[in-house]
Amino acid sequence: MANLECISAEFEEINSHVIFFHGLNGDLHKTWQSSANPPVFWPQWLAEDITGLAVWSVGYEAAFSKWKGTAMHLPDRAMNVLERILLEPRLKTGEIILVGHSLGGLLIKQLLRSAESIAKQRGDAAEFVERVRRVAFLATPHFGADLASWGDRLRIFILPSASTACLVRNDPNLRDLNYWYREWASQNSGISHLVLTETQPTKKFFIVVKPDSSDPGLPVRPIPIDADHCSICAPIDRSSETYLYILRLVDLNKPEIEIDIAQKKTLNG
Repeated sequence: MANLECISAEFEEINSHVIFFHGLNGDLHKTWQSSANPPVFWPQWLAEDITGLAVWSVGYEAAFSKWKGTAMHLPDRAMNVLERILLEPRLKTGEIILVGHSLGGLLIKQLLRSAESIAKQRGDAAEFVERVRRVAFLATPHFGADLASWGDRLRIFILPSASTACLVRNDPNLRDLNYWYREWASQNSGISHLVLTETQPTKKFFIVVKPDSSDPGLPVRPIPIDADHCSICAPIDRSSETYLYILRLVDLNKPEIEIDIAQKKTLNG
């Protein structure tokens, strides 16, 4: 079941929404907890630091193995989550920013593809797509991950879930999805992107999403972060790289907007 939870409760003057999507074996709360002691739900910092912003988190079943739980195939989960978002009356207006970790980044791309496919028949889907202005990918395996490939080879013992099966390295469906997303993003040039990549091995063993897979091929350079696959989405405090980059992406008062306003004033005398 997909859950959509509002983190910030003030809706009097909300003009923008940021929605977080966790990855494989993730959780709408635990995935986004800081690595501080005690841990805090760091997306709340955005609501505190940016005026007029609402923060949301999406939760969905995404077990690595069928031994541990269930999971939908990526297109099914994307439609499931999209419909849940479209049901929320508080998300009917305002700019949309999407942030995905690992599988969550793939879910964002598939969700936008699904919304685009039904936009001609559904006004709510068309409006949603038009309001998506910024997207952040954190350690997203755009071309799959070796861990999922090993899970596929050992599927008799591991029983990989539908979510894991879709992450096999060089999966043609992932390539097709990424080709679509590149074309869609180029046609919607007003959309800004942030791509953060892991550089450290998880538990000293391996890098989960390698650099070539974490690069979707968009006209923006990926930013390497001093973190592993798990810690990249768990900044310890507001000075951490991950938080600062996402804050810059989400901040409504970013320099580009200020420059645009200054130029309009000059033209108007």
